[in-house]
Amino acid sequence: MKNILFVDYDENVISGIQRQLRPYREQWQLFFARNGAQALQLMAQQPIDLIVSDIMLTDIHGDELLKKVSELYPGAVRMILSGYTDEESLKKGLEVAHQYLSKPCSPEILREAISQIFKIQACLHNPLIVAGIGDANQLPRLPKIYQELNAAIADENTSASDIAGIFANDMVLSAKLLQLVNSPYFGLNRVISSLTDAINLIGLKKLNNLVLSVHVKTSFPVRNPEIECYMEYLWQDSVRVSELARLIALSENQQEDRPDQAYLGGLLHNMGLLIFLSRGGDRLKALLEQVKNTDAPAAELEAAIFGFTRSEAAAYVLSLWKIPPRIIEAILLQNTPNDTDYDGINALTAVHVASCLLKTSMRSGCDRLFEMNLDTAYLQRINKLERLPNWQILADKVIARQSGK
Repeated sequence: MKNILFVDYDENVISGIQRQLRPYREQWQLFFARNGAQALQLMAQQPIDLIVSDIMLTDIHGDELLKKVSELYPGAVRMILSGYTDEESLKKGLEVAHQYLSKPCSPEILREAISQIFKIQACLHNPLIVAGIGDANQLPRLPKIYQELNAAIADENTSASDIAGIFANDMVLSAKLLQLVNSPYFGLNRVISSLTDAINLIGLKKLNNLVLSVHVKTSFPVRNPEIECYMEYLWQDSVRVSELARLIALSENQQEDRPDQAYLGGLLHNMGLLIFLSRGGDRLKALLEQVKNTDAPAAELEAAIFGFTRSEAAAYVLSLWKIPPRIIEAILLQNTPNDTDYDGINALTAVHVASCLLKTSMRSGCDRLFEMNLDTAYLQRINKLERLPNWQILADKVIARQSGK
């Protein structure tokens, strides 16, 4: 039984949440507080697994409450559920909350978010992962610019020049942004040297994906020459899967930020393998040897050798970085999508399908490390199996585009 504390000054909101989550009463025990003081008093008396707070409370801001909770009860997952979108409060909230949901929030989205959080939480408390990768104090932290960008992008009044001002404080990211827009991918017949022009070309939503991608690469460097040979294929695969995952989401008329979630999930789906390549040591050597000489699935070998899989390793780090649970779920369950409780298409669906449809293009000798089998039972369950031929057409286009055909 998981204990969830909701903090909101509005009695109507509390009543609505009680109704929405009633079907989960055998799994979740709900507690309610009307302000920050009541919330802290209750947490002192009762262990809480997840706290969900509004930004606007009668005695303290929600971000201040969650900051205190993070200090007093670091094991509790923190979520903001609010319709208040002041940029400064949003920025502070993103720094202390694992997830931010906007009001009004449908019952389906709220239940899905909570279910995802509790799946991911298991990775945070796996002692083998902590011992193998490092605890929160030993791992790189998410750069401040990522939160700044998220807060700025969430503000509808933010301009490209405002974003350029944020990027200008990081020379490496500025260079990567200009390199990207001047690459053959965009096919421009002129050179872009202005950050503002580059941002207008790439789009605001993709900027935080660029920041996260660069941060992942620098946080988990691979310096062993024998291992570096895998890196070209790892990033090539990540780029292809992210592009196809986004196209799949768009082809299914996914709304709002769902295509962006699919894109980021695809971009990061190999992050766990990168962590192994960077920090695996002798266990990595054993894994590579067994991948070459046995037919056992890579995930089974990883669990036997490391005590956890690459997907769990990535979910652990991304949880510490407070990446949205939907994206983490897409990475954590990419090999076993039928383990999700959600019966619709989402980022997990797009990443799993994209990964499977594109694996055949990997060079031989490297393919076993990227092996993944399509879960047709899962696609049948969510009534999407008949869409597979359409997605294969999209995959063929991505392969042709990446190979320059």
